[in-house]
Amino acid sequence: MRRSWRHCTDERGIASVMAIFIMVMLLVTGIFLVRMSSTEGDIAYGSMWAEGSFFAADAAVNVGVDQVTPVNTNPTAQALNFTGVNLGAFTPAGTIAFSGTRPVPNSSMCTGTGYNTCGFAFFDYAITGTGTGPRSAQRTADARVSYGPVAQ
Repeated sequence: MRRSWRHCTDERGIASVMAIFIMVMLLVTGIFLVRMSSTEGDIAYGSMWAEGSFFAADAAVNVGVDQVTPVNTNPTAQALNFTGVNLGAFTPAGTIAFSGTRPVPNSSMCTGTGYNTCGFAFFDYAITGTGTGPRSAQRTADARVSYGPVAQ
């Protein structure tokens, strides 16, 4: 019995076992850190593409605002014209639709300009801009725009 107990108290080889255990722990920690940095990079790229897509949608809305005129009174939504717009990897798209006219009868624009009995009108439009980017990132921006006052 004493002989078997003495065999268990022999500590030869424990240093190599401890070294292998520490190396395994360092390997697991290294894999975890590399995986975490890869995930952080994916999150950063995803937010960058989402933000770029939003700016493309905002650019589409601004192009729509530039195309608002009192002549454009077709109630059917029309595609916006993007000639000369280059946003790299991001693509703007959008529509503009005439919402109606808001008359403001018996009004004057400011003091001393005279009284207009026919009044003025505001032309209301709905603009929807959509921006798409890499890895199917997509954002949409809506705007309500009034053109006026236009004398009646």
